[in-house]
Amino acid sequence: MKITVDSIKSLCKTLLSLSLGLLIIWAMYRNTDMGELWHIIKTANLGVIAASLIFGLIGNIFRGLRWELFVNSLGYRPPRASLLYSTLGNYAVNFVLPRAGDLWRCAVVSKYDRIPFSKTFETFLVDKMVDIATGLSIIFISVLLYIDFFVSYLRDNPRFTEGFTHLFSSVWIYAGLGAILLTVWLMCTVFRSTALMMKIRKFFTTLKYDLKLISEMREKKRIIIYTILVWLCFYLYFYICFFAFDFTKDLGALAGLIVFAMTNIGISVPVQGGIGPWHFVVISSLLILGVTEKEALAFAGAVFVIQSVWQILYGLCGVLAMPYVKRAGN
Repeated sequence: MKITVDSIKSLCKTLLSLSLGLLIIWAMYRNTDMGELWHIIKTANLGVIAASLIFGLIGNIFRGLRWELFVNSLGYRPPRASLLYSTLGNYAVNFVLPRAGDLWRCAVVSKYDRIPFSKTFETFLVDKMVDIATGLSIIFISVLLYIDFFVSYLRDNPRFTEGFTHLFSSVWIYAGLGAILLTVWLMCTVFRSTALMMKIRKFFTTLKYDLKLISEMREKKRIIIYTILVWLCFYLYFYICFFAFDFTKDLGALAGLIVFAMTNIGISVPVQGGIGPWHFVVISSLLILGVTEKEALAFAGAVFVIQSVWQILYGLCGVLAMPYVKRAGN
């Protein structure tokens, strides 16, 4: 096997992001009596957590069906199974390299179904933007419904506000923005007639045309329905786990929505499967809701491990099934 500079860079990025996640977990669990933690986990109703897993799978199936609508709007009709398997496989690949699953999903459909990568990637971006907008809406609704929680959260976790303050007070952020603006200006003026810029302009012209096709698609109602079903399934995927533990089963659906909203912040950090940041937001949120620290640590640890193994298992099934999808000409 030939070792290249790119493969070394990818390995370094993987190890760096994984190390960051593991460091966060170590910081949270370092002073914990693991025996006591295991005793708490053994009292959980693991059957309830197992029952919740089906909603994670169904949610991603609806996500694949929604992506199909965007791909079809550009005139491509790949087998539905191809889009579903690639969507499921997306999450297994993400555990290997953060966000690599997103590119893999587009590339594998492009390879097997003979669709230009630019088209699969464009539709993926639109699909992703729908999820980002929905996730932000859930956070906003949660803030309105339970403002006291977020006030308490920011008070008890000053690192959040300090991080934003340091970010916008750093000279490097403004230097970086300035460099980006300068580069864009040079590309649009001095290097306007270069072959690279001509390709970039052609890409954006095509992108504008494709986005217009997507915006004119007739299945907008189905996209809304699929989006609601996707996020309802993901909410149930998480909230049902509350009923597996005596200390969370009586917190209520609104508390479940609050913590679920916070997990969307945790998984946005580019580390494998949200390892570390996901634990942090879940544990810190449960503490504010009155759960003890050891109980919160046990809940986050048990739920994350079980759900991660489940995502990897059905994701691997999706990855392995892709070459065997029945396609025209096979």
